[in-house]
Amino acid sequence: MTQGRIQLQGAIAAFTCAACFIIGAVTLKWIAPDIYVFPEGRLRVIEQYGVLLHVWHFIIFPLVGLSVLFLNRTLVKQTTRPLGGFSTLCTLVAYVALCHDIAMFTIETLSNELFLQQHFESHQQLTQQTMTIYSVLIKLRASTEWGIDVWLCLMNVYLLFQRRFHPILQILGIAVGVLGVLVLFNSSFHYLEFTYLSGMIIWFLSVGVWLAITNPPSTHSDNLGT
Repeated sequence: MTQGRIQLQGAIAAFTCAACFIIGAVTLKWIAPDIYVFPEGRLRVIEQYGVLLHVWHFIIFPLVGLSVLFLNRTLVKQTTRPLGGFSTLCTLVAYVALCHDIAMFTIETLSNELFLQQHFESHQQLTQQTMTIYSVLIKLRASTEWGIDVWLCLMNVYLLFQRRFHPILQILGIAVGVLGVLVLFNSSFHYLEFTYLSGMIIWFLSVGVWLAITNPPSTHSDNLGT
């Protein structure tokens, strides 16, 4: 596969990530701001949107994970300096993030479908079942959702070594990744959630535009060939 085609795939993946984060931010801000308010908010969203909630979870979980993996592939393949161990680490974290996203999508879909299909004798029983399932889900998210943030930090350090793009973009990526971890693990940073999402959108859009309008770099393997 030519470097131009690899770079085009990376640009498409970056734009896809940005679009997914935009959809996620718009949903959390205006369409269903109470989706993570348990149990009443989640139950309202399930009852109002039904199967559309499955589509939303597919967009913000597996589609993001797959797009990150394809973008990682592009950035790693366009190596200008040999950093085999570091590129392997970036790829490994991208796979971990994808596995997390698939697991989250599966759990979210099955749990939502349970509430759509099952008949509950009382509202109290429904509320109790909701809290039981989502308490596990929240703990899983808190312990594993750092994958894409760690990948963002590692990838931008990798790009700094490769001298790809502009250093300001890499500093932004590292800052956004660190902020994502802080938002996830420290409730005092939750008010910065939309700042974090905005940073993600800006970073992915910038990388996508850069990959779309610039020529592929001369890779390390190309230099060895000459």
